[in-house]
Amino acid sequence: MEDGGGGVAGGSQSSSGGKGGGGGRRRGGKRSRRGGGTKVGGAEGGGVSGGGGGGGKGHGKGDSGKGGGRGSGTAAAASSFAKNDYAQHFVDTGLRPANFIRDSHADFEEYPKLKELIERKDELVSARATPPTYKRVDLKTFDLTTLGTKFDVILVDPPWEEYQQRKAACGGAMLAEGEADEVWTPQDIMDLRLDLVGENPSFVFLWAGSGASLQWGRACLKQWGYRRCEDICWVKSNRETGRNHHWLPDSVVASTTEHCLVGIKGTVKRNHDGHLINANIDTDVMLSEEPPYGATAKPAELYAIIERFAQGRRRLELFGEDSNIRRGWLTVGRALSSSNHDPAEWRAHFEGSFESCAETAPGPRRDQPVRLPPPPPARRYNFDDEPPQELPNHLLGTTVEIESLRPKSPTQLREEATARALRQHEQATLRAQQVHETERAAAAEMGIELPPPDPASMPTMPPVPSFREQSPFTAPR
Repeated sequence: MEDGGGGVAGGSQSSSGGKGGGGGRRRGGKRSRRGGGTKVGGAEGGGVSGGGGGGGKGHGKGDSGKGGGRGSGTAAAASSFAKNDYAQHFVDTGLRPANFIRDSHADFEEYPKLKELIERKDELVSARATPPTYKRVDLKTFDLTTLGTKFDVILVDPPWEEYQQRKAACGGAMLAEGEADEVWTPQDIMDLRLDLVGENPSFVFLWAGSGASLQWGRACLKQWGYRRCEDICWVKSNRETGRNHHWLPDSVVASTTEHCLVGIKGTVKRNHDGHLINANIDTDVMLSEEPPYGATAKPAELYAIIERFAQGRRRLELFGEDSNIRRGWLTVGRALSSSNHDPAEWRAHFEGSFESCAETAPGPRRDQPVRLPPPPPARRYNFDDEPPQELPNHLLGTTVEIESLRPKSPTQLREEATARALRQHEQATLRAQQVHETERAAAAEMGIELPPPDPASMPTMPPVPSFREQSPFTAPR
């Protein structure tokens, strides 16, 4: 795996000319180890986005602008670097450029702060998750407002027409005579009343394929009252099968990606709404093997991305199957084999509130059945002496450790530092005033009148440091 990029470069260049090609192979392998060992989204130059040559910026500082490795046999060609031409390699072999991205499933050992942050977030999400809940219904006739609550997160994976086209092109299982895959028209999808069940604020994650469905997906978000704010890209490799299917009509390239459009309703400010979102923990790229035979299964990684980003616990998935049932989610769809959803029971999971700075976790009220363990102690900000704040129980909450690790903008860091400095200044001023009043009272007993305290002797406001963007990859200053 480590030398995959170099092997490709050497193989594709060696046919050009004798010893020059051999030198290209060795140099390609060397440069691959130096510059190619990066994470998803930055590995091997332009390989992810379209199979462009990896000898450009993706290979480190020394390769920019060097075409390299032509194998002409001349001294100039021998001294230049080999180029990993993944686009040509795809044409020759059918192996996609994404196949050569290394460490795509890394466990973040190189980034201990990020690893700890993800572990802390996953622990909190698991502790606050509702039991797996599911309901088998026909979404074309079902009233979504009868589910019991509004929702903070809605995940939608509708049966687009392009899914059926892909299944036919990939040799999917044939259906019985007279039976057909369920296909929804764009108008059918837009008729879903997500505008009635989405809380304000809330987020919609809509799988929209990679063809004309992308345009219809944006229209759906607008119809539901959401604004598109992000696009999560699923890059699909074919390491195991090596197969490629041209199933998109009028497409001039082989489709190797799918897109999940993210829509937002309402206003969420990253600097002030840390109780609603935790931004920049994950990236907007997922890489995994393409399911065989045109299957529509999606990466489970998306659930983790959503749960670490959105702080709301009321999560709904539409068009779900048995394989999609998950703790913390209400899964709804016609393909489910059974149901266990009760609107009153579902609603009871989110009633009430809890103190965000409680030293001990609050227990359930006596008039509520015991359905979930009580929420763990949580803080909204990283202040040890902050008074308790009441948060609605449908929010996840946070912890001191998460707040100290998660990425924050310079504005948010500055505001928190200013509030902390102001609180310390007020406490120091109060202590100084108490000391003066004690001395003044003691002097009065002896018949001595002390003058009021000199303002110059009172504590001054400490300066607030400047901040840069905080990230789990870099230590804050």
